[in-house]
Amino acid sequence: MMNSIQRQRTVFLLSGIALAISTPNAFATDGIYFTGNGAISSGMGGAAIALPQDVASAVDNPAGLAELGARVDFYGTLIPLTADSTFGSTGNHLFSSRVIVSPGLGLNYQIAPQWTFGVAVTGAGASSNYGRPVLPVPGAGDAKASLIVVNTSPTITYKPLPSLSIGASLVIGVEQFRLGGLVAPGPDGALEPVSSHGNEYATGIGAGMGVLWTPTSLVSLGISYFTKTWFTALPGYKDDVLSPSGGRTDSPSRYGIGVAIRPLRGLTIALDYLRIEWSGAAGYNTPTTWGYSDQNVGRVGVSYDVNGKWTLRAGYSFANNNIDSNHTVANVYGPGISPRAVTVGATYAIDRNNLITAAFEYDIPTTIVGTGPSLGTNIRATYQVYTAGYTHRF
Repeated sequence: MMNSIQRQRTVFLLSGIALAISTPNAFATDGIYFTGNGAISSGMGGAAIALPQDVASAVDNPAGLAELGARVDFYGTLIPLTADSTFGSTGNHLFSSRVIVSPGLGLNYQIAPQWTFGVAVTGAGASSNYGRPVLPVPGAGDAKASLIVVNTSPTITYKPLPSLSIGASLVIGVEQFRLGGLVAPGPDGALEPVSSHGNEYATGIGAGMGVLWTPTSLVSLGISYFTKTWFTALPGYKDDVLSPSGGRTDSPSRYGIGVAIRPLRGLTIALDYLRIEWSGAAGYNTPTTWGYSDQNVGRVGVSYDVNGKWTLRAGYSFANNNIDSNHTVANVYGPGISPRAVTVGATYAIDRNNLITAAFEYDIPTTIVGTGPSLGTNIRATYQVYTAGYTHRF
């Protein structure tokens, strides 16, 4: 029989576990967002608001597609994740090792000298499998869950001036969610297994807009804003684990500003500031469970054209953590807790129209030790991100 504190922690887990692993980019530096979008910016710490280099940059600044011309980009991301955590007490050890795969693509077309139309498809996954029940409850299944999210962003840009671009995107999202191995207090107060609802689906919609200005060949400035992506409720789960948010996990609104500087021939330095407003996103802003905090994100990237064939990149991303020590219980299944990442990357030009790109990200390991209602629940995660892409220019 569990004591009252353990029951409270179990209820917190029941409420928060779905959100923690239902985020599109739960194993990223910035909550549900990857450090970088696309193969190129992934090697530059994610910096892309003022430096569009592939169609995935529409996710950072829609206006950037005006500078890319007609092209197609394919890329894939591989994330090996190891979670080493405790739940309820330091003696209740949990271990999960998973590999997350996320594909993406982008298409851009120059429909007129001043107009482009493009589509960026970005996706990610979250998955945890601890290989045993979180708590020793008779009949409880192994604690595991997964979610796949795909966002499609049709984007149009217009150049009123050669140095100025304006862009707008529609964001269309699809979620697939599955959760199992939960336990919760029954009518008599004793813990009992909770039935899984299997795979459930939701759709969402949002929008983004941005401006890119290049006053001289040495400097570019970018600014962008994205609304929340409002998702429909996930049937089944809206009546239990996601009931505090009506079954919804909305992606938060965000805005950012960036600058790209070209001090020397072949050398580009890019700086981004991004604000992610978790406090306004249903499903993430519940203080009694997940308690996500707004994030300020900094991204620094450097790119150098070695010659006509090779471009080398490096970057660094840093942010305040969106999870604090009082909310480790609710977030133990979503161990994307590293606020710092170091990246490197390179592009090889096969010829003028065909490029291949690779990037590697190392997320500096972080441990959050639970306090208050989360005392005894500690989270530590180790993960890297491998990205590879191919570009064809028309």
